[in-house]
Amino acid sequence: MFHPDGATFTVDAYPNRKYQAKVIRVNYSSQTKNNVISYKTILKVNNADLSLRPGMTATAEITVANRKNVVLVPNAALRFTPAESTDSSPQQCTSTVSRLMPRPPREASRRANGKSTNGGEQKVWILQGGQPLSIPVAVGNTDGRLTEITDGALKPGMQVIVDTAESQK
Repeated sequence: MFHPDGATFTVDAYPNRKYQAKVIRVNYSSQTKNNVISYKTILKVNNADLSLRPGMTATAEITVANRKNVVLVPNAALRFTPAESTDSSPQQCTSTVSRLMPRPPREASRRANGKSTNGGEQKVWILQGGQPLSIPVAVGNTDGRLTEITDGALKPGMQVIVDTAESQK
């Protein structure tokens, strides 16, 4: 990540060249096209070599936060719930029939329980003694693949569960 108001971008004409830029303005009004919501953003860039021209297609990466020395977990770990857990959550499944029945997504369940899903308490699962164990955590920023853990008993190097697989007999 770069400086909080920094950005980089590439243009199709020079795919191997990254341009450094600074965010000057982000419009509050959004535009929707093909079900994609976007916000017009103006970047300032040094174009001394005149390589950039009006109308060029660009792909930008804009940094909104920069964190160092934080614990990160894959987003899949925050979505994971074991099929049969010893956790006292309302999603606990105890029978074969209940395992086959659809369950509400964890997001809906969290909102129903009154807990925030953005910057609030969530849980990740680890293996302890061969059994899944939930660890409450507080989450921070995410880049869409990894999420920062800001508080909780999860320590650097601990392995979290992101999925399960059953062995074929």
